[in-house]
Amino acid sequence: MVLVLTAAVGGGLALWGWVSDSLGTGLRLAGGDFQPADGTFASPVDGGGDGSSQVLNAIAAVGPTVVAVGSDTTSPVPRPLFLVSPDGGTTWRLGKVTGFAGQEGGPATVGLVAGGDGRWLAAGNEPSGTGGPAGGLTVGLWSSVDGHRWSAVDAEGLTAFASGDRITDLARTSSGFVAVGTAVLGDGTSGAAAWTSPDGRSWTRVETRDIGAPDRIRGLRAVAARGDAVVALADPAQGGPGSVVLRSGDGGRSWLPSGVALDGVVAQPGTLAVARKGFVLVPLQQRSAKGEVRVHCSADGGKWEACGAITGLDAQGSGVKRLTSSPEGVAAVTETGLERYAVHTSADGREWTRAADLGRLPGSLRALAVSGTGTLVVGGDERAAEVDNRLVLITAAKGSKAKAVPLAEIRGLVRAARETARVATGEGRFVAVGSVFGDAGIWSSPDGEEWQAAGPAETLGGAHRQALGDVAYGRKGWLAVGGAMSGASSTEPLLVTSADGGDWRRVPAADALRPAGDRDFLAPHAVAAGPSGYVLAGEERGAATAVPVLWFSADLKRFTRAAGLPAGGAGVRLHDVSPTSSGYMAVGGSGTAGHETGVVWVSADGVTWTARKPVVPVGATSAGLRHVVTYGGQAVAIGAAETAEGSRAFGAVSRDNGATWETVWLPADHEAAVQDLAATQDGVVAVGRQGARGEGDSAVWTSGDGRSWQLHTPTQGHLAGGGLQWLGAVAVSGDQVVALGRSTTYDADHLTLWRSTLAADR
Repeated sequence: MVLVLTAAVGGGLALWGWVSDSLGTGLRLAGGDFQPADGTFASPVDGGGDGSSQVLNAIAAVGPTVVAVGSDTTSPVPRPLFLVSPDGGTTWRLGKVTGFAGQEGGPATVGLVAGGDGRWLAAGNEPSGTGGPAGGLTVGLWSSVDGHRWSAVDAEGLTAFASGDRITDLARTSSGFVAVGTAVLGDGTSGAAAWTSPDGRSWTRVETRDIGAPDRIRGLRAVAARGDAVVALADPAQGGPGSVVLRSGDGGRSWLPSGVALDGVVAQPGTLAVARKGFVLVPLQQRSAKGEVRVHCSADGGKWEACGAITGLDAQGSGVKRLTSSPEGVAAVTETGLERYAVHTSADGREWTRAADLGRLPGSLRALAVSGTGTLVVGGDERAAEVDNRLVLITAAKGSKAKAVPLAEIRGLVRAARETARVATGEGRFVAVGSVFGDAGIWSSPDGEEWQAAGPAETLGGAHRQALGDVAYGRKGWLAVGGAMSGASSTEPLLVTSADGGDWRRVPAADALRPAGDRDFLAPHAVAAGPSGYVLAGEERGAATAVPVLWFSADLKRFTRAAGLPAGGAGVRLHDVSPTSSGYMAVGGSGTAGHETGVVWVSADGVTWTARKPVVPVGATSAGLRHVVTYGGQAVAIGAAETAEGSRAFGAVSRDNGATWETVWLPADHEAAVQDLAATQDGVVAVGRQGARGEGDSAVWTSGDGRSWQLHTPTQGHLAGGGLQWLGAVAVSGDQVVALGRSTTYDADHLTLWRSTLAADR
C-alpha cells in the first residue's frame, strides 16, 4: 500500500510518499519528503553572470532550414546543442534530441553539421579519458531527417571508427555523407582517414593506405562536395605551411592516388566551399601585410589558380574565420579588426563584397551559413560577466542590418551553473557545498528543510571559476575543499574553514597547497575529519600526467602533503577518504576504463600511507571503489563494477582496517550507480540512481551491517520520470536523512532535495 500526500510548503511543492519496497529487517526508511530546490541553493550575490558555459561551433542551411550546433557544459551533465530555425533564421527553437548520453560520458560536443535532401548529420569528438590511448578521442554522431529531431548514432553504428580516430570535417554528397579526419597508425603517428555513409547511421571506413601514402600526407583536414565529386585538403607529411589536395569521384569511397600541393595554404576545416562553377579555397587566419587574403579557384579540384582576394582587413584582424557555400556562391566571415567582424560574399570567388558588418564582439565568430532566402547566419560565443561563456547568433537578411538573435527567449536553452556536490552534518547543523553561477557555494540548515547561503561572498567568489567538492566537520570546525581557477587554464586548491558553518574564511594556497612548477592543476575533491585532524584527497595534473595527492592538517592552518605514496601513486585516482579506528583510509581505482581494480590505502597519521590488496568482487571484469565510511568498528565501501550484465554497484566490508574484504552486490532493478554514502549509529545509507544507460531514476539503499542491503525507489516530484534523475549527496543527523540531487532532460535541469526518517529494527 502506498500513501501519497501533497501540500504547499514555503511557496514550493512538497510530496510525501511511503516507499513500497519490501524492506525486510535492518535499517528502514519511514518515508520521503521531496522539495524542488532550484531556489533553495541560490547565489548570495544578486546580478552578474549565471556561470553558463556554451559554445557554438558550426551552422548549416538547406533551403529555409538552418541548424546551429555546439555544446553546453554549464550543468554537470553536458549536452550537445542543436538550435533550429525553420524559416531562414527568423525564429529559433531548441532541437529535440534522443539518445542523450548525459552522465554516461557519451559525446556531448557537436563540432560539425551538414545536410540536404531529407538527411542531416552532425559530428563531434570527445576525449576518450582513461579508456583509450594518450590523446585518444571518441567519435559522436547524430542524424536527422528534418534538422529538428536528432538521434544519437548508437555503438553498433560506429564500428567503422577506431579509438583515436578524429573527424575534422564532413560534407553531404549525392550518395550520402563523407567524413574526413585522422587515425592513429601502427607506429603511433597520424594518418589520413575517411568514412562514408548512405544515411549517417551505417558507416564504411576508408583506410589510410587507400587514401594516400603516409610519406606524402598525414591527416585530412577539410572537405567539400559537388554531388559525388569530393575535394579534400590534407596535411603534407613533411610539415610546413602547405597542404595537399585530394579528390574522389564517388562520394569518398575511393581516392585518386596523386594530389596537388598548394604552398602557403594551411589545411583547416572551413577552408573549402562549393561555388556555381567549381570549388573555392580561402586560407583561414592568414592575411598579407596589406590586409588581403588570396582566394584560389578550381573547376574540379585538380588544377588551382589564384582567382581573387578578400581585401580591406585591418592589421589587428586575424583574417577569414570560416568559408561556406551559399545559394548564390560563397560567403566568408572575417575578423576585419581586433574582435571586429564582417561577412564577405562572392558569386564565384573572384569578386568579393562586404555584405554585412557585424560589429565588435568580445569573443569569437567561427560559424557561418546562408539560408535559401539569402539571410546570413553567423555564430560563435563571447565572454561575459568574468566567468560566463555565452552563445552568439547573428542574422542579417538581404538589405538589412545584422541583429542578434534573442537567445534568452529560446525555451530550454539557457541554464544556470549550479551544483550541490556534498552535504555533511556537525553540531546539529547540515552544511552543503558546491557551486553557483561560477563561484563556490555553501549553504547551511538547522533541519535540512530551510537553507541559507553562507559567506561572505568575496570568500567564495573571484575572477575565475571555482567550486567546492566536499565538506567535513571535525574538532577544529568545518573544512570545505575544492578548486579555484587561477588563470585561463590553471587550477589551485580552494580551502575554506568555519567555526559555525555560516561565516567562512579562505586558507591561502601556499606551500604544500601549491602545484609543482610544471603542473597546471592541483585540487582536493574529498575530505574527512578524524580525532587527530583532517585528511584531504585530490589530484595533480600536468600536460600528460596525473597523480593522486593526499594532505593532512591537525589545525586547519598548516597542511602537510603526503610524500612517498604507494608505488608513487602511478595510475591511481583516489575518490574518497574516511577516518578509521586506527587512523585513516583512502579508496579509489587504478588502471584504465574497463580494466580497473579497487584501491585501498591506509594511514595511522594521514601522512604515511600503505597500500592494501586490490578489491574486485567475484564476477566483475572491472571494479573501482568510490566511497568509504566507518561504522561499528568496520569500514564500509561502495564501488562501481562492470559485469556481463552491465554496470553494477557493490558493497565491501572490512573489519581489519582494509586487510581483507567481503563484497556483496547491491540490489537493483536495472544498472545502478551509488553517488554518495553516509554512516549512522545504526548502519549506512547510500544514494544514487538506477536505470538504463543515459536514463535513470533516483535510488536509495540502506543497510544495518554493510552486507545486507535494501533498495528504496522514491518517485515523488523530479526524483523519477523521463530523463536522468539521481541523488548525489547524503548526510544523516540522528534519524534525519537529507539527500541532494538533480533531475535533467535535454531541455530542463533542476536541483532536488529529499528528506526521510530512519528507523532501525533491533
